[in-house]
Amino acid sequence: MKHIIYIIIGVALLLFASCGRQQEAKSIVKDFMETNIGEYSKVSYLEFCDIDSTRNISDSLIQVLHGRTPAHFSKNISYQQRGGKTLWLIRTRYLMDKDTCSATFYLDKEMTGVVAFKEN
Repeated sequence: MKHIIYIIIGVALLLFASCGRQQEAKSIVKDFMETNIGEYSKVSYLEFCDIDSTRNISDSLIQVLHGRTPAHFSKNISYQQRGGKTLWLIRTRYLMDKDTCSATFYLDKEMTGVVAFKEN
C-alpha cells in the first residue's frame, strides 16, 4: 500500500514540474515575440504545443535559422547562446492580422531565452 502512495506522489510531482516548464517556455516565447515583432499588438495566440527536447539541431543549422527571419520580425534579433547540446522546443500557432502563422522556437537548456526559431 505504501508503494502505491509513493508512486502516486511521484507521478503528481512529475506532472507539476512539467507544467511549470511549459508555462516558463510560453512566457519566454511571448516575451521574445513582443520584443521582436514590430506590430505586436496585432498578434493573438491560438495555441502552444507541449514542450519537447532535441539534440538534433547543429550550430550550423542555428546560423541558417538566424538568417531566415520572417518579414514581420525585426532583423536585429538578440538570441540566447546555446550553452549545451540539448535544446527545448515549443511550437505555437498565432494570428498576425488575419493570417494564421505557425512557428517552432528553440530554447536553451536552462530556459533563459530563445536560441533560434523557424516559421513552419
